[in-house]
Amino acid sequence: MIKRYIKLLIGLVIVAVIAVGAYVWVTVNKNNEIKKAYEEETKKSIFVFDPMNIKTMRVHNSSGDFVFSLTEDGWIISEGEQFPVNPNKFVTMSEAMSNLTASRILTEELPDDLNGYGLEDPLTVCMVLKDGTEYSLDIGGMIPGGTDYYTRVTGQNTIYVLPEDDVLKLKAEVDDLKDNYLFDALSTDSITSLKYMKNGTIVYDLRKENGDWKLFTPFPQGAVNGANVANITSQIIRAQCTTFINEEMNDLSKFGFDNPQYQLEITTDDKEADVIFGNYYDDNHKYIYAYNRTVNQIYIFETAVLGFVDTQIEDVLNKQIHSEFFGNIKSFDINIFGEEIKIDYQYSASGEGDTYYAVNGKKVDAANEDILAVFNNLINSITGMNFEKICENVNHSEISKEPDASITYHLKEGEDYRLEFIKKDDTDNMYYIIENGKYNGTLLRKASLESGVLKYYEEILDLI
Repeated sequence: MIKRYIKLLIGLVIVAVIAVGAYVWVTVNKNNEIKKAYEEETKKSIFVFDPMNIKTMRVHNSSGDFVFSLTEDGWIISEGEQFPVNPNKFVTMSEAMSNLTASRILTEELPDDLNGYGLEDPLTVCMVLKDGTEYSLDIGGMIPGGTDYYTRVTGQNTIYVLPEDDVLKLKAEVDDLKDNYLFDALSTDSITSLKYMKNGTIVYDLRKENGDWKLFTPFPQGAVNGANVANITSQIIRAQCTTFINEEMNDLSKFGFDNPQYQLEITTDDKEADVIFGNYYDDNHKYIYAYNRTVNQIYIFETAVLGFVDTQIEDVLNKQIHSEFFGNIKSFDINIFGEEIKIDYQYSASGEGDTYYAVNGKKVDAANEDILAVFNNLINSITGMNFEKICENVNHSEISKEPDASITYHLKEGEDYRLEFIKKDDTDNMYYIIENGKYNGTLLRKASLESGVLKYYEEILDLI
């Protein structure tokens, strides 16, 4: 019996030893596989460094050799053909190069013939750090039937396969490095002047004085709407070209630059651009040729990104006819096409004293929200009235006629303010705006009177 137990125990020990041995073998083998896989992945790592330490980039491309240096003012070309550079491209290149990993290793033995890989005369990008360390990559041709590229560390034997996305970030032909913005500025706040012309005529000429925009031509008395200008300049500094045209500008008519459709002049304190837009590139007018005369560069822009095209002078102006503090208004005397309207308006912004409203002697119940809402709409249709367009060239006899409508502000302090509206002879819906007895150069749309003041006047009468 004891012998049988001993034999059983020995058997169990043998099984345990075999199991432990198998576990150790599997574990060691698995660890070896992990180690091997790690080593293989590590071998695919091409470069790892801090992009903030880059001082210089050297590029060899199909146009020649270039050296780019990082200065306090940004990237400049210190050696090679000069052209405006795209600072964003250098950021993209730096980040891509500083953590570069191949998708696989093709061979660790350098082939005798590099032509088949496009590495005989490759595109070379070299980044030099502040301490003098260099990281240089040769980018060859595309793998047949694929999208990845052959690459190698300059001077080394291993040929890597690099994903297309990384190659596109590092692609450094001249056109890749050029500034592709219509006007490259940090923000709209840095812009100091903007002139836009259409078919040779100035649409608006804006200049910034003491931080505020002023209109110099063609309506200098106009009040500029800074938010509208910011919207236009924002579109300008975001607009990027589709491609470059690298030709000598010997024949302006070839692209329609002898008789440009549009012209844009824009400046900051340290930069300027003078861009003309010629013929459309396509029959559908989706693309247009542009020529920046300041840097002597021809572009093709998608018209969809040129949001400033076809803007009018009215688009940069504050179109509100008159702005008056409500607390300074005593009453309105209004005549709209023969309809006499009298509004008494006693307002206490501080809450001290009574607030009193009346239309044609009938008191407005301010406690009734529905009535008060209509009354406020009536007041806003008067005080918030906007002109429609500018019209400077007029016949004096036209603006000397009796007005068709008028609005008089009776004020607590200061002279009364009066607006008169005289129908423009050649239209059915436009009126000259006479401000305190003088034509102010703008026109009012009839709907502002009919669908604005009269409409809300009739509504308030129904309620009170």
